[in-house]
Amino acid sequence: MLTAGLIRVRTHKKTITPSYLKPDAPKILDVSRELIDLYGMAVDESWTREALESAVKELSGDRTDHKAIKGLARIIEDTCEFSTESEIPPMELRSKLFSMVAKNPTRKSAYAAYSEVASNYGVDVDKIKEALYSDRKQEHRIVSTGVPAGGVDWLINRYNVALIQSLLLRCEELTVDLDEPSAERLRQLFRHTRFRGLMYRIEPREGGFTLHLDGPTSLLKLSTRYGMALANWFPALLLQSNPWEMRATIRWTKRRLRKELRVSSTLGLSSHVKDTGAYQSRTSEWLEERWGSLDTDWKISREASPINLNGESVVVPDFSFHRDGRTAHLEIVGIWRRAWLKGRIKQLKSYSPGNLVLAVSTKLAGSKESLARFPGQVIYFKEVIPTKDLIEALDKCAN
Repeated sequence: MLTAGLIRVRTHKKTITPSYLKPDAPKILDVSRELIDLYGMAVDESWTREALESAVKELSGDRTDHKAIKGLARIIEDTCEFSTESEIPPMELRSKLFSMVAKNPTRKSAYAAYSEVASNYGVDVDKIKEALYSDRKQEHRIVSTGVPAGGVDWLINRYNVALIQSLLLRCEELTVDLDEPSAERLRQLFRHTRFRGLMYRIEPREGGFTLHLDGPTSLLKLSTRYGMALANWFPALLLQSNPWEMRATIRWTKRRLRKELRVSSTLGLSSHVKDTGAYQSRTSEWLEERWGSLDTDWKISREASPINLNGESVVVPDFSFHRDGRTAHLEIVGIWRRAWLKGRIKQLKSYSPGNLVLAVSTKLAGSKESLARFPGQVIYFKEVIPTKDLIEALDKCAN
């Protein structure tokens, strides 16, 4: 993710557009190679963070694209592993040295203290000086980078994706039009959506679906956590093989001006997350793991198709349950706002045949109000869904 000072955009009236890097621009290709080589050299020579930052600063110099260079370096750094350990405990080392020179703080006594401590540890004085503040973040030493093969193309694409993700941290609301998505890809996208704990609704439209997501600036609390969840969700959208277009309202600058961000599949961005199917939240994993040991005839299945709620919305259930020709579905709701939850339950009341159950978290309310006990087939949980309550709800609403 890019920090606020590294985001490059263009604004015009009510629109905001990321300043994407062109993957075939010679200057960008050259500086990307330089940065990858620089970090490779840093690994070979075990540079400190401070030395790395100094080298990147020198590389960017007074160039007009210095912000892009620093942004590319940030992308590489996010993949790096740094060593935080030292052969000589730095706090213990500082305590010994400071106590030895406290009564007579002179250059001569300091040199004598360094020499004595170095002798005790069996190393030279330079090693002692190197280890003295090795627990400071700037003194951490780089161990490896996670830049994959074909690193230049990966780096430029990852930077362009990060520009969008960083803007989504300031998102108020987001809409995605999905054109004729396959059932498999649709389930994958919504499992990512639920795994991230995002508040969503989806509506059927001619030729596909429209997905609505609440942004972090629409919440009264949990906004930082929710913003990161939304930003980390975006690469899952890039896994869609069908055409799509995203529109997001971004609160820009300290004045929180509303700007519209538009992104579509025509940009050709690729996802850096592995296309391994679909994530599962820990809550849903626990439920599936426990279900087989329960004394119930209800069979659990993840192969749930989207449910059209009378043309007003669409729900992609987390699970479907089957018994004796009867079926019921379960949607697990993580982070929520009162208005969103009321709207969802209103939709369920009008939904026929009404065989959908909501499991609502009592811990992740995205508003200050306490959770109201809404009527209907709604069950509440903190960490683990109460299976007794769920089975009772299934028995009542299945058809």
